[in-house]
Amino acid sequence: MPKEKDIPFLSIIKETFGSVFEEYGFELQGEAIWTGMGEYIITAKKGDIELNFYLGLSPLFYLCSVGIRLSGELGERATTDPKARNLGVSTIAECLDPEYKSSRKSSQTSEEVRQTFENRKEDLLKYCKDILSGDVSVWSTVVNCLSQ
Repeated sequence: MPKEKDIPFLSIIKETFGSVFEEYGFELQGEAIWTGMGEYIITAKKGDIELNFYLGLSPLFYLCSVGIRLSGELGERATTDPKARNLGVSTIAECLDPEYKSSRKSSQTSEEVRQTFENRKEDLLKYCKDILSGDVSVWSTVVNCLSQ
């Protein structure tokens, strides 16, 4: 079991990503939602761009990740394949930077979950800043990388 239960997921996301939401114009879409697939999700949205924050539950630890989902015109501009319009930030980083190494440390406490999301925030700002601004020109590079 994780060392700590009842992680304050929403407050961690607000505190960690609040400056990103403000700078890029994203709005949180409410509370954390249980997906029924072993994880909670929190969504922040701006136009055709969604940031999805995941907190997965396993018997031993928490899994923390951030994804970007494109829809509408922006999604169509990024790729013709609708299935390729939802990518993880770590996946984007791996495709754009061969030297990228994602921290795979397990999180068992609120503080460890917070630190993992801090790391994901750094990746988001380093590798996805243009996407957050609506420039999806690198999206096809990532999709091509994944198809190889």
